[in-house]
Amino acid sequence: MADLYALDLAFDLLDGTPEAVLAEVRCHLASPDGLLSGRGSAWRVGGMLVGEFGPAERGGWALTARQEVHEEQLPDVEDLLLLLAPHIRPPGPVGRIRHYENEAPDLLVLREGRVVQLALDPR
Repeated sequence: MADLYALDLAFDLLDGTPEAVLAEVRCHLASPDGLLSGRGSAWRVGGMLVGEFGPAERGGWALTARQEVHEEQLPDVEDLLLLLAPHIRPPGPVGRIRHYENEAPDLLVLREGRVVQLALDPR
């Protein structure tokens, strides 16, 4: 059994986000082993894998990604979100994560400077 998750992220980063943080996002989008680098058809979670990052309409940066991540990568996802959390505008939902066998995702929400996972289905 594969422990794969569908990870969906969509949020804006503030205009003053440090270049080192922006470079980390770009690296995850472009490097072959980056957390956000998958493209094309997803293997297990359905749909397509995408990752887009660029200037936002109202200033700052916009990130949208849909990726298939393995359970072993979840600590790396958490580290990336902890790096980005202080720069996300505004606080609130930033994405969702769903084990490929589950029907309902968990919501990822920015609260008090960190991203928390809220179960939408009490399983």
